[in-house]
This record gives sequence, C-alpha cells and structure tokens, in this order.
Amino acid sequence: MRNREGEFFNAKYHYLNFFAAGEAKAGYRLAKYKSNGTNTTIAGDQWKRAVIRLEGSSPRQAGFQKDYEKHLSDLLILKSKKMPLPNLAETALWYFRGRDVSEIVAGAVKTKERIEKLENEFIDLFGLTKAEIDQIFVRSTNDDEAPQSPVFVDAAPDPAQYLPGKPARMTGMAAEDLSNVSFDLVAALAAKNFVILTGPSGTGKSRAALKLAEGLQLHYANEVDLSLFELVPVGPDWTSPKRLLGYKSPFGKERKDQSGATTNDGYDLTSTLRIILRASHPDAAETPHFLIFDEMNLSHVERYFAPFLSLMEAANILDEEGGVSLVSEGDLALISEILESEDGSSKEAEAAKFLMTDGKSFNLPPNLFFIGTVNVDETTYMFSPKVLDRAHVIELNAVRPSAYLRGGALPDADAQVSISVASELLKSSIEDRRTQRNEIPNPADLLQKASEYNLSESEIDEMRSQIIAALDGCYDLLTPVGFPFGYRVAKEVFVYVLSWLATKQAGGADKDALVRGWPDALDKAILQKVLPKVHGNKRVLSDSLRALSAFLAGNHSGSTQAASYNLGLGTTIGIAEASRLILATQSVQMPHSRRKLDAMHDRLGSTGYVSFVN
Repeated sequence: MRNREGEFFNAKYHYLNFFAAGEAKAGYRLAKYKSNGTNTTIAGDQWKRAVIRLEGSSPRQAGFQKDYEKHLSDLLILKSKKMPLPNLAETALWYFRGRDVSEIVAGAVKTKERIEKLENEFIDLFGLTKAEIDQIFVRSTNDDEAPQSPVFVDAAPDPAQYLPGKPARMTGMAAEDLSNVSFDLVAALAAKNFVILTGPSGTGKSRAALKLAEGLQLHYANEVDLSLFELVPVGPDWTSPKRLLGYKSPFGKERKDQSGATTNDGYDLTSTLRIILRASHPDAAETPHFLIFDEMNLSHVERYFAPFLSLMEAANILDEEGGVSLVSEGDLALISEILESEDGSSKEAEAAKFLMTDGKSFNLPPNLFFIGTVNVDETTYMFSPKVLDRAHVIELNAVRPSAYLRGGALPDADAQVSISVASELLKSSIEDRRTQRNEIPNPADLLQKASEYNLSESEIDEMRSQIIAALDGCYDLLTPVGFPFGYRVAKEVFVYVLSWLATKQAGGADKDALVRGWPDALDKAILQKVLPKVHGNKRVLSDSLRALSAFLAGNHSGSTQAASYNLGLGTTIGIAEASRLILATQSVQMPHSRRKLDAMHDRLGSTGYVSFVN
C-alpha cells in the first residue's frame, strides 16, 4: 500500500475500534457519548442571537456574527453542565470508525502519534479554527487522557461492539443467507424487466425483492462502489412523475453556469433519477440495477409511472436517438451542469455528460429492472390493463403458522436459484434487450433457442403446439366476457418459457428434467400474464373461470367438468374436443393456474365480485 507521497509502508493497522478497549468497557458508552448540537436550524433563535447572521431573501445568505466563537459552547446539548466538552481526539476517532485509516496514520508508530494525525485530518476536513476548537472541544493534555488501546486493529470492528444494545440478546440469530434467491422472481425478471409482487400483507414481497438486490450488491462488491438498488416508498399523493424524475427549480444553490454567469437555476435530483443515471453509465452496462417500489398502488400507477410505462414499449421499437426521453434535452443539460458542479468525477455526472456528448436520449437503460409490491384494500388503487400488460404478476401466498413456527421447510423452500446464476441470467436478459433479440415477427419462433439446451426439433415443435393450444383456449374462453389479450401477452408467454428453461438449465437441470418440467413454465406464464387482468362481477364473468380451469385440466365441452359456460340467454362458449390441452408429461395439468381460478370462482360465488389481486 502507498501513502500520500507514493511511498510504501507497513499497513498493519487499518481500522479503528475505539470502544473495544477491553472486555469490561466494550460497547457504546451511552452515559458519556451524547449527541451534541442544537435541535434547531441556523434560522432558529438560538443561532440568530449570537452566531448566525442572515441577510437577503430567496435565497438568504448566511454569515457569522462578530465574536460568534464565544457563544458556540452555549449551543451544545450536554447531559449536565458538569459534563466536560467533547474530546477532540475521541470525536475524530468516532468520525473515522470502521474506515481504512492506514494512509492517514502513515509513518506514525505510537498510538498517540496516530491519534494526533487523525485529529489533524478531522480539523482539516471540517475547516475548524483554533477559536472554534477552544469553544466546543477539549483536548487531551497527557498520555493518561488518551484513549485506551487497542484503538487500531487490522480488521473492521464488529458493530455489536460499539452500537447500543446487548449483544447477548442476538445469540442464536443467523444473518440472512443471500446466496440463494427466488427462482420465480429471477425467471420473471429475465423474461421481462418489470415484475409486480402481490399477496397478503406480511408474506415477504418486499423482502423477496430486497434479498435479490442485496444479494447482487454483495455479488458485485468488487466491481461497484455505489448502491445497485433503490427502495422507493410510494406516497398516496403522487400524481405526476416529479417524485421520481425530479423537476427544474429557480431556487437552486448559487453556482456558475457554462458561460460563467451566476445562476440559481436548479434541478431536484431525486435518488431515483441518480440510480437511473448510474445504470446508464457505460461502465455499468452489464450490471443489473433495481428500482423497488414499495406499496406501488397507493397512488394511481398510470400517473406517476407514465413515462416508464411508455418507454418500456418504445425501447423495443426506437433506438437511443429516437427522441423519446425521460426528461427533456434542456433539463438533461441542466442536470449535467449541476452534477458537474457537485462532483464531476461521480458516476451520475459522467453518465449525464456521456448522454449529452453522444446526443443520446435519456431513456430506460436495458440493465434497469423494476419490482413493485402491492396490497389491495380500501386505501389502494387497482392496476389498469396498460400496467398489467407490461409486467409479470407473481402472487405470494400466506402459509399456515405451523409451517414456520415449528421450524419446518416452507412450501417454496426449494424454489431457489443461486445468486451467481441469477446474475448471469439477468446479464443475458440485459443483452437480449440491448440487441432486441426477442423482437421477431413470430414469437413462437423464439423456442428455436431451446436447441441450445439439447432439445430436439420434435420436442421443440411439441412444446410450441401445446403453448399455442393453451393460448388459444384461454383467448376463446376469456374474450366473450371482455378479457381478450393481444400480441404482447402471447410473445411474453414464449419469452417466459424460454427464460424458465434457461434458469433451470443454469441451475443444473439436464435435458430430461427440462422436457418433463417445462409445462410448469407454461403454467406460471398463464398465471402471471393472462389471468391478472381478469376481474368483474357474477353477471360479467358467469361461469367462465370454472370453464377455463376445466380447459387447463385437459377437458372439453363434453367432459364431466365441462370446459364451457353459458353467456346471456342462449349462447354457449366452449372448447371442442379436438382443441383439448394435453400435456403428456404432466399427470396433473397446470396446477397453479387452476388453483387460482378455482379460488377466484369460489370468491365470485360468495361475494359477487372478484379480481386476480385480492
């Protein structure tokens, strides 16, 4: 390791662990280290009386009062007036805790010398004057007052040693395993970069999304410094995209524009906008980034999410110079200026500059994935077909308390995929979107890619014909009650089946397992892409849900459980015997979709109304 002068030195001590001075004194000393500072801003009376001078308006300018240093100690919050002022050395040590300080303390041999170097670095960082230090800190005057060793250690300290609480309470609790994540979530995201997670409150929707994002953050730890994901809590008052994409403001921080003129033109740079910019950076092109929307339907999704919904489709037919953009060209130029003034070397600033220099539209990068969690009750809004058409909808169901309280395996315990496999699949899907590999005239031809998994031409043809039969039967039974579906849904069913095969194969499944198990992919594709739009009352739906369940079980109009229903006074809608769905590798066909349809039919009978998301 080199120091600031470029010289090598012995980097034995990298980290600070100030509070682990010994067994008896380990831990955060609540009685001694109190938060210091006032509970008001600089506009409060405590500051304005003797410390801060405010001038002008919109924006106001702040300066110091004459002899302000003499009054700084009056603003400190101490346990009592008898308590000493904060120790400067201890404050510096606390500030640098858990960081690699080897460069700062380079050349110092004794603990006292290292602490002095950290103290001086702290003073320089905050620009503290001698007068300020004299008023708000005390300084150690002899070795006895210096912090006890060991202060410097060669590994980052365990937070349990310095955070409040009793570590003994945590005994027996294991950290969450991020090495395996949800198979269904990964397969759906690989097929489509927008997934909606629904289900009763407390079923782990947010946790499933965060576990994937956190697992990938750890997986890419050696390649990226900043967060790959952002959790976005949706508010009930969101009526426009401003909460996500920010907005131009004339009341920004004073700065110099590109012409050298002074300006207050600003832009509200949201955390969402920043992560989209980071994902747009050329160096991040193959790295998955995530926007996770918590309680996505607390507001009308079609309003605040409108630009994203439009660009999800436009990205398939327009190139980067197509003119469709999340923000206007003028706003992007302003954003680039502001980011340059903040830190021109940041990933956000470099990405904005790259987009401006290359004349590219600021649209959705292929490596950006969206996950939304939803509950449906009297405080939320139902999704429109426009939203559902653009997403895979995965329902997480509640389980009996005994399934987890007695320590048994949960129903989906084996529906996992390793984080490394998830990474490779998502990277492959990023490349698919970038090159538009799935944008072909006939989506049924996508199955030809299954030959990569050693499936024969006859096996691929059989899969194709059965998927088409399933789509035809669903279309014929749902269209009369008002729920037809178009090209997009059919295409994404084929894309999902292909992604499912890729996920299984990457997880170690052989050819025989793929041939036997692929109907599970069709089952989940119908469940996630066809059924979510179905909703209505008994008069609208009639017995269509039961008929559709019978069709997916392999029945026809003349079966005991008939795949047919009466519409109106005399029209019968049904499936001919020649159009039955026969999945040769399954003894029980399409169990997930049928279970959902049967539950919806029962609810329709008991309440008179039903929707996919309950």
